[in-house]
Formats: sequence, structure tokens, C-alpha cells
Amino acid sequence: MKSMILAFLLVSLLLVGCSKEEKYGAGVNPQATVITVEDAFLKSEFLEKEAPITIAGNIQTQCTSNGCWFILRDATGQIFVDLARNNFTVPARGGREVTASGTLTVFNNNLLLVASGVAVK
Repeated sequence: MKSMILAFLLVSLLLVGCSKEEKYGAGVNPQATVITVEDAFLKSEFLEKEAPITIAGNIQTQCTSNGCWFILRDATGQIFVDLARNNFTVPARGGREVTASGTLTVFNNNLLLVASGVAVK
């Protein structure tokens, strides 16, 4: 009986530990407007605005040297997410679910999200 209780507690702890969300930078902004990658590219009202936006998806590719950027992919497309401008990094989390908050900007004719905070599941 004790071994069953111990096994149950161990499994419970593992499940709780696996579901924990990792937060980097300022974390995801709860007041930010949630959009898709497609919205970022097609709706100019989100570009260069002070009001933050949030995009959720998966980490497709990531900076391998120090985690200063990643490519976020959702069902509608992919976007470059810059972490370096706000002085934070994300450890290697390729393929994981991610939510990023920040501002959309154009750099070298490419649209990117300058993230202020990220959450990884």
C-alpha cells in the first residue's frame, strides 16, 4: 500500500513539474492583443505601435550560441523573434510551445517581433 502511495505521489509530482510554464524576460503581457503571424504580416495597425502584441506557436529554429532569437511558427506562418534588444535569452527549447509578447518592427526589410517577454511550455 505504501509503495502505491509513493508511486502516485511521484507521478503527481512529475506531472506538475512537466506542466510548469517557463518565463523569460518580463513574461507574457496579459494586456497585449493576441494575434496570429498572418495578422502581423497583413494588418499594418500592429506595426511599430507602443501597445504590445502576443503571438503563440512553436519554436521552429533557435539561436544555438546563446538563445538570443528564435523563429516562432503558428498555423498561419512564421516570424523572427528578437530577444537580444531587451537583454534576455531563452535556453534551447526547439519544438516547444511558446508565447511571446512585444512589438512588431521592420529591420533590414524584414518584419520581426522584438520580444519583451516569453513563456515556454
